[in-house]
Amino acid sequence: MGAIGDYLATYVNKGTRQLIYSSIKHFLISIYDGNLKRLDEEWETLAHQYFSECRAGKRDFFKDLLNYVTYLAKKERPPASVYGYVNSAKNWITYTLDVDLSPKQRKILRCRLPKGKRARTNEDDLTRERLKKILTHCDTKGRALFLFLASSGIRIGEALQLRMSDIDLDHDPPKVTVRGEYAKEGDKYITFISKEAKTALEEWLKIREEYLRQAFQKGRGLGRQRLKPEEDDRIFPFSDTVAHEMWTNALRKAGLEDWDKNTKRRTMRIHMLRKWFMSQMKIAVPETVVEAFAGHTGYLDEAYRRYTCKQLAELYKRGESHLYIFIPKEVEEIQTEFRRDFEKMQRKIEDLYQKLTDANVLTIKLMEEKDELREKVAELTRENEELKRRLVELKAEVKMMIRDEIRAQIKKLKEQSSQQSTLD
Repeated sequence: MGAIGDYLATYVNKGTRQLIYSSIKHFLISIYDGNLKRLDEEWETLAHQYFSECRAGKRDFFKDLLNYVTYLAKKERPPASVYGYVNSAKNWITYTLDVDLSPKQRKILRCRLPKGKRARTNEDDLTRERLKKILTHCDTKGRALFLFLASSGIRIGEALQLRMSDIDLDHDPPKVTVRGEYAKEGDKYITFISKEAKTALEEWLKIREEYLRQAFQKGRGLGRQRLKPEEDDRIFPFSDTVAHEMWTNALRKAGLEDWDKNTKRRTMRIHMLRKWFMSQMKIAVPETVVEAFAGHTGYLDEAYRRYTCKQLAELYKRGESHLYIFIPKEVEEIQTEFRRDFEKMQRKIEDLYQKLTDANVLTIKLMEEKDELREKVAELTRENEELKRRLVELKAEVKMMIRDEIRAQIKKLKEQSSQQSTLD
């Protein structure tokens, strides 16, 4: 294959290979200039030239790495991206040349890297109203993909590798299994999608085979090697480039395309759908569970130890309504008001429970006092029992109210979703 291909073959994860490949190309550009529009064979030729010069003593790879940091800094790359690109280029070089950096060189390189971890691009808030505008200008596959991302929290690179066998649409809610071989952090995890996303996905699946046939025929006409329709079992059988083009076109049509003046990058990108998912879910679901849904390795073990798959599904349903994009404003207001009423009811129950606790303490105290207070003790005991009975009744009433309200909301949402689907 070559210096690049041989090294990339040592990595299993497709997303990791793409990141390393991009880093290597930018590294070679920082030395030989040019642009990214080269064929794989041309990059291999440049790589061969570079390593030949290194072995002949014409180039110092360590100085080239330091210059690479400067090159990336001029591109206004976020600190985390600079670290990832430099580290990838360094590992590629040391692997190919079978060398290593000295402790002093490592320290110098580390000091050259930019400080901080946050992205330097100013991002616009991705609100529900903006998402509505964007999705309105998407075709069937775009709407399915973006609703899938916004309601599951998975990464775009992971979503584009999902197979038909990785999703169970009959599960309640629809279950998605992200395998370790294409999860960014290498660990398998599960998440779910909303009913709204399921509806959009089912519409896409109706035309998916026809899309594949057309893409295959188009590829043949251009002399490209493409998988046959029956060989590609991915849910979304297209590339990352196609996905970003769909997002960009929808942004432009919605009048929401804007750029950061410093970094020259868009202020609204696909990865923000993942942020939307996490911020909305955390309104109603424990943070540990939300992070696990998003595939953050540090939270997976804790979440899976504490909850069964069935419990995770129930927790997802608790926050599902917050993920709906086309939810009517009046329904959203009803939900907000209901949440306030529920919190008030909870506080009343807590106050009642506190009174019950205080009554128990007082009862015990009175029982230890003089005999003439026994009648009072008996009276307080009866009151205590009445309070207990009333507490049980209140809890039952609250549960019934919550259940009825949720059923009513679900029914209304289904009607709204059905009407929206008809309109679409």
